[in-house]
Amino acid sequence: MSRIDTLQIYNFKFFNEQEPIKLDGKHLLLYGENGSGKSSIYWALYTLFEASQKHKEDIEKYFKHHSVHPQSLVNIHTEPIYTGESLFYDSFINVKTKHKPPLEYNVSLIDTTIKDDTVAREINQASDFISYKVLYKFQDFWNGKKMDLADIFIGHILSYINFPAKELIRNGNSVTYTNAWDMYKEIKKGPGKTTNDSGKPIQVYKNSLENTTFNNFVSHFNDEMKGLIDFINVNAPDILKKLGYNIIFELDYSEVIPYKGYTKYDHKKFEILFKITSYLGTPITINRPQSFLNEAKITAIAIAIRLTILKKRINSEAGDILKFIVFDDVMISLDMNNRDRLLDFLLNPNNDFTKDYQLLFLTHDKSFYDFLAYKIGKWDNMSNWVCKEMYTGKNELTNKEYPIIIESELEFIDKAKKYYEARDFTASAIYIRKEIEKLVNKRLPDELKLKTDGTFLSLQTLWNNLIERYSSLKKPISKDLKELFSQTKLMVLNPQAHFQSISSPLYKFELDRAFQLVDKIKRECPIPEKTILLGKGMKLIYKHHSENYLLHLELVSDFTLNLFEVGDKQVLLPKCKILNWSFKNINFLDVNTSKIMKYNIKKPIIHSLGKVIDTNVNHSLLPNTVDLFLENTKIENSIWGLKEIVDKAEISFRYDFIHRKMIAFVL
Repeated sequence: MSRIDTLQIYNFKFFNEQEPIKLDGKHLLLYGENGSGKSSIYWALYTLFEASQKHKEDIEKYFKHHSVHPQSLVNIHTEPIYTGESLFYDSFINVKTKHKPPLEYNVSLIDTTIKDDTVAREINQASDFISYKVLYKFQDFWNGKKMDLADIFIGHILSYINFPAKELIRNGNSVTYTNAWDMYKEIKKGPGKTTNDSGKPIQVYKNSLENTTFNNFVSHFNDEMKGLIDFINVNAPDILKKLGYNIIFELDYSEVIPYKGYTKYDHKKFEILFKITSYLGTPITINRPQSFLNEAKITAIAIAIRLTILKKRINSEAGDILKFIVFDDVMISLDMNNRDRLLDFLLNPNNDFTKDYQLLFLTHDKSFYDFLAYKIGKWDNMSNWVCKEMYTGKNELTNKEYPIIIESELEFIDKAKKYYEARDFTASAIYIRKEIEKLVNKRLPDELKLKTDGTFLSLQTLWNNLIERYSSLKKPISKDLKELFSQTKLMVLNPQAHFQSISSPLYKFELDRAFQLVDKIKRECPIPEKTILLGKGMKLIYKHHSENYLLHLELVSDFTLNLFEVGDKQVLLPKCKILNWSFKNINFLDVNTSKIMKYNIKKPIIHSLGKVIDTNVNHSLLPNTVDLFLENTKIENSIWGLKEIVDKAEISFRYDFIHRKMIAFVL
């Protein structure tokens, strides 16, 4: 199934010279603050593929300067390019697909070839653009008027509908039409004109071939429209029911009627009257639903109609072409309960929307963005989606605004820079904090990242651990770096990340200093390269050399060596989980008291390997030495013992009387 890989919007509407937006063939969830250019994405895709159904001059007007054509969509800050003969604006829209081989669609002032691209036209008719503005039209009716949806169909639906081909003859020339909007445009023109014996212009004669084929053409259009309306009446209420509404409605199609006079032609426009026939299981006839239903229910009905039409269209389109649906703030009028229903319907794989279409959700509502991300995670694998955020950036020198797109996959520091550029300093500070936490964690072993109960340490504690570790590795943290951290933590990180009550305006230079801190950590604190001696999860069995005593251990962190330092160095010993011990063949027998201990295997004792060695070496009833402990500790299911591992790494153990603990270091 073909999908959009990249979309590039260049000097079009709010976009200036932006890089392509990468979708990688995935669904899109995009939050854009008001004024950030979010809807420019909607209109770019709409303009690109609508161009497949337009004439050359109707395409070119969108890419001419505003002074040349009032419908220009060129970014107002775009500088002209002088070609010697005329002014040219480098404004274009480009889509590349993940299709094999990749396909490319482009439109600009100098490239209107998409108008002759039959595949692009099929894509336009197989896809849909649903915005809150279109849905609002379903409720924009006065109380005194019946709901006639004809104008909505004419303006927003017919151009996407294909009917079986039908021939029309004009001036002796035969033309075949399939598109419903093209058919209706021809009906509005009439059967054609000729001249009478006096040379006076008149409508074609009643019995002429042109008039006969025209009447057949009109009948064909009416029959197909009735079929479309019948399809909606049968299927849309079912979709509405899946959206949680027990409402049955009916569309009543009234035919387009041509009036051919002798010299003039006119026609009666078709009608599509909307009425409610059942509400909450009770038969009822409501001819003015806009006075009976609230906004949310009418919006749900409008969505049900659009999705029903889309389902019918997809049955007749080529199966492998690009198909997408753009939702631009379509749920703005729905409460959370109604949003929940609609999203469950769209995301449920049983309804095929995520399989048949590439979905693009655009919203300015951050809470809805977060809610939709949650719903996606419930129904789908997030790896099938890309999430992006859009903000308004401003060039301080030129005073020109432009969109900033932040990728959810970006590194924390990249997000911080993007938010900084978008002048959202609070968000920038939060991501700087995340970046600093990441940098510090990458430079610490597992046993220094978490508390003994597995919970997270504060940033200050992590920083203190980093200072202590690099000091022991003969790479002490510089005084300047320590001071920069303290200043940044006070002025930026704590007030913004923890929402403390102290008031501290966050100026740009303070964030600049925070970025300096990130760079300084990277530059002055190289990550120790490490060699893993024993991996996390490996099990050790210690057997006392003279007594009937066994101890079973499991490493809960890697036993590693850090390699960037030279000379004497302390080795951070791994933590061990005590799985079991036995004395005189009795499990959990206390050596000192000869009583069986109540030992919770689900919450085992966790000590560093140094603590385990210290406990067993200095036990009065089980005399031992470090060498004997190492010699008699074997790796489970291995011929290797702990003594061989330690000797190969040239590690020595000694007791640190100052800190009262067993330590290890490389000779």
